[in-house]
Amino acid sequence: MIDGLKLTFSGAELRTLLDVRIQEHVQRADWWRREETRTEEDASEDAPLLPSHMCENEAERHAWRSSVLAFIRDHVEAGETYRLDAAALEFGELLPVMPGWLAQDEYEKQTAVGFGLERLTKTVDGLATTTRGLLHSYASAQPANSVPGGEIIEETDEVITMRVDTGGGPEVIAIQRK
Repeated sequence: MIDGLKLTFSGAELRTLLDVRIQEHVQRADWWRREETRTEEDASEDAPLLPSHMCENEAERHAWRSSVLAFIRDHVEAGETYRLDAAALEFGELLPVMPGWLAQDEYEKQTAVGFGLERLTKTVDGLATTTRGLLHSYASAQPANSVPGGEIIEETDEVITMRVDTGGGPEVIAIQRK
């Protein structure tokens, strides 16, 4: 019985597949290095200049990845047989390359939650700032002992805590210094 899905490769076949991926990364690193050296004269509407730091990072990433795969290839024994699971296949980039549209779709799914949380955080921050401003304006306009439409919840020597009637809006608790 075989536990899980594992693909069998000869060491020679595995080395050949790794060589193909290594060469792809070397070519991509070279492309990004060329992109980094382009000038304004080389730019066009179809091929605009890319930010230098982006080109540098991508070139470095592809060079590093080709080194990682070369390290793995150099430790594969050509005469041995290897059984690889899904994680090893993915790490070694041994599966066929994902079509561009599918890679974009996967990226959008992975980052959708992050973008949604960022938008939500900005919205909540905006609401908090607005609410704080409204409460400050309201509290500043009212005498310390006067809260029209408000109900004093607690009063100490230093502050008054009250529930403010917002006319059907959210419940607002105001705290005023005496």
